[in-house]
Amino acid sequence: MGRLSGKVALVTGASRGIGKAISIGLAREGASLVLAARTTADLVKTQAEVTRHGVPAEVVPTDVMVEQQIEDLFKRTIERFGRLDLLINNAGVFMKEPIEQISTETWDWVINIELRAPFICTRAAFRIMKRQGGGRIINIGSISAQRVRPFTAPYNCAKFGLVGLTHTTALEGRDYGITCGCLHPGITGDLIKNAAKEEPEPMMPYEAIAATAVYMACQPPDVNILELIQLPIKQPYLGRG
Repeated sequence: MGRLSGKVALVTGASRGIGKAISIGLAREGASLVLAARTTADLVKTQAEVTRHGVPAEVVPTDVMVEQQIEDLFKRTIERFGRLDLLINNAGVFMKEPIEQISTETWDWVINIELRAPFICTRAAFRIMKRQGGGRIINIGSISAQRVRPFTAPYNCAKFGLVGLTHTTALEGRDYGITCGCLHPGITGDLIKNAAKEEPEPMMPYEAIAATAVYMACQPPDVNILELIQLPIKQPYLGRG
């Protein structure tokens, strides 16, 4: 029996990267999974790895840019499992462009995926969790919500906003047994180049972030980790900017 046996978790952006690693980590702890992302073929691959751990996993192709698709995602979750205990708001995008060159279309695209979609998901989850008497929401933020990176204005702003959404959800959920926390990763999985130095920055494996997300998910229902920062020790963070 895992620490999450009998629980139902929904993960957005579950087709690859951090979302896939978190889904597998939750499955190891016994959680039933709802896997959401745009690409069905990649979701099916995640499903195959999840179900190896003896838990059911529902694949629900979802574009988080489309509100109705998010609503349908949560409806499918209840139809399949009858409850929702854990939401991982993970779906995201990353771009680099000087602020004077950013179009309003690019701004809206990043903000919609990184902030609007987590809000819509949180709203849907909150309604379910309030009715059933509790639940947990974990938002995947970024150290960019603490120390901004140049050439990523919409991303930085969205992640700052996600912190506000996290705190508000935690506050409003307190009387209903609903907790909400934000995990801020440093660079994971893929090397990126520092624009000033043209050097690859240190990174950590997706599994490291997944283990931390699972740790947050497995806290007692009356305990919340509001914010947690995790980064490679050599990544520029303290003093960057």
